[in-house]
Amino acid sequence: MITYTFVKKGPIKIGDDTVVTEIEAMSLKKATKKFQGGDTKEVEIKWTSRKGNPSSKVVKLPYKSRSERKGRL
Repeated sequence: MITYTFVKKGPIKIGDDTVVTEIEAMSLKKATKKFQGGDTKEVEIKWTSRKGNPSSKVVKLPYKSRSERKGRL
């Protein structure tokens, strides 16, 4: 399992203390499906691969997989 760290981007509410969320999943796709950012528009995801390489990616929310965007292939 890989630990993915989600960091909210953009305007943050005053009472919101969950700016950083950690989720364990087998893949980035499954981790983004588990994460629900509420009214957040973008989230930065940071993780370390099994080989030890650090990576990061910015994803727009709500996340839609390729099959949802393109329809059934």
